[in-house]
Amino acid sequence: MAEHIESNLLQILSLTIEDCLGCEKEYLKFSQVDNVHLLLYNLDKPNGTMPTSPLIVTPVGHALQLMCGMEYANAESLRRLPQLEIGKGSVGMTFKLERLGGISVQYDPDPDSDLDMEPSTSKQARERQDRRNQQKQQMRARRQMIYEVNVHRRFDDVHRLDSIKFQINLGDWREVSVAEFHNIFFVQPPHTSDLVRSVHQDCAINWLKIIQADASSYSNFRDGNPFDTFAKLLERPDDDQQKLLKRLANNFLVANETTRLTERRFLLHIFDQVRCIFEYITINEYTVWFFVPRLNRYTALDQVSVDDFDFRNVRTSIKLTRDETDCFWHRADHNIMDILLVAFQMALAHIARQSVLFLGQLEKLSEFVCLQYATASFMNSIHSKDASNSTKWFYLRYLHRIIELSETLGLVVFIEYPGAMTLLPENRQVIKCVQRRDMTTGVISWQVGEDVTKIAGSGIQRLKEAIDLK
Repeated sequence: MAEHIESNLLQILSLTIEDCLGCEKEYLKFSQVDNVHLLLYNLDKPNGTMPTSPLIVTPVGHALQLMCGMEYANAESLRRLPQLEIGKGSVGMTFKLERLGGISVQYDPDPDSDLDMEPSTSKQARERQDRRNQQKQQMRARRQMIYEVNVHRRFDDVHRLDSIKFQINLGDWREVSVAEFHNIFFVQPPHTSDLVRSVHQDCAINWLKIIQADASSYSNFRDGNPFDTFAKLLERPDDDQQKLLKRLANNFLVANETTRLTERRFLLHIFDQVRCIFEYITINEYTVWFFVPRLNRYTALDQVSVDDFDFRNVRTSIKLTRDETDCFWHRADHNIMDILLVAFQMALAHIARQSVLFLGQLEKLSEFVCLQYATASFMNSIHSKDASNSTKWFYLRYLHRIIELSETLGLVVFIEYPGAMTLLPENRQVIKCVQRRDMTTGVISWQVGEDVTKIAGSGIQRLKEAIDLK
C-alpha cells in the first residue's frame, strides 16, 4: 500500500459497539465534513484520582483502535486491554476509501485467467482479446471508485480473536487475520503508541528512541534500494567465488552506510517538522531546539556533515521566543510538554502518511487552557469597569490549533479531550463519553452519544453568578 498511499483518502463513517468496552449497544455516526474527530469524556474518578489507563481511555477510542490499529491484533494483546472482557461482544465500523488504485483485495478476476491454449480462429482470438481488454478497463474503473467497507470484529469466540471480517461495496463477507486486513487498508505508524507513551511518562530526553525504522522505510532511496542491490549479487552463481565475496562485502558496506546516513537525514527532517508544528500550535510563543553533539569536536563548523552528528545524546530544549529563556523539555510546564508530544506524533504520522492517528492524555493541557480562559475572562470583566485601563487579557486556543493543523495536513485524527471547555467554534460535531461507576459493585459503564460544542462563555457566566461577580 505504501506505493499508492498518496492516492487513497480514508473517511470513517460510523462505529458500532455491542456488549463490550463498558457499553451495551452504541451506534455512532461521524461527521463527513471533518477528518479530525473530537471525543470529549468525563471520568468518574474516585477521590479525584487521574486515569491510570494508557493513551486512550474512552470506549470509542478503544473500539477504533481494535479495528484501525495493530496494538491489539491477537489474543495475547487483547488480554492486556482491561476494558475488554474476552468471551462476549463485538465492534464494527464503516469507512470509505477513495481510489483504491493498485491495492489487491483479491476480488478482481485475473483478465488472463480465461486464456484458452487450444487452437482457435483469428476471429475467436480477437473476441477473447476484446473480452480481456474490457475486463481490464472495468478493473481500472473500479479502482477509481469510492469503496465503502463494512468491518466486524468479534470477541465472543476465543478461536477467532486474531481475525476480522470485512465487506466491500455490499459484496461477500471475507474473514482474514487482523494483520492481513491492515496490510490491505491501513498504513501503520513507524512507532508504537506504547513506546511514545513510555517516553512521555519517563520524560526521556533522547528522542531517537521513539523513531523506529524498518525495511519499508528504505523503499524510496534516491540512489536505489541498497537491499535490492545486495540481493542481486546472488543472481550470478557462475562467478568466481573470490570476486563474489569481494562484491558481497563491498555492497554490504555500501548498503550499511547508505542506511545509516538515510536514517540520520530522516531524523533531521523529523526534528524540523516537529519544530514547525510545535511553533504553530503554540502560536509562536514557544520554539524547540534539538542539541545534537558532534563526534568530531575539532572540525570546523563549515565542514560538519550529517555523518558527524551523535544522535545517541540528543537534548531537547524548549525556548520562549519573546525573551529567549529556555529549559530542558522535561522541566517545562506540563501543558507545553503535552504539546511537544503531540507535535512529534503529528510529524511522524504526516511523514509516514499514517492512516489514523490517536491523540490523548491531554488532561494537563485542558486544565491549563480552562484556567487561562477563566483568568482572562475575570480580569477583562474587572478592567472593563475602569475606562482608563486598556489592559487586555488573552487566552490561547491550543486545541483549536491542533485540529486546524491536522486538517491542513490531511490526517485522520481522533482526539480524546476532557469534557470541560474546548473553546472551539459553536456547533462543531463531537462525541461525548461519560463514565459511570456502580457504587455497589464498582462496575464501570459508559454513556456515549453525539453532541455539538457550546459557547464557552455560558459556563463562565454561571461561575460569575455563583460567586456574585457583577
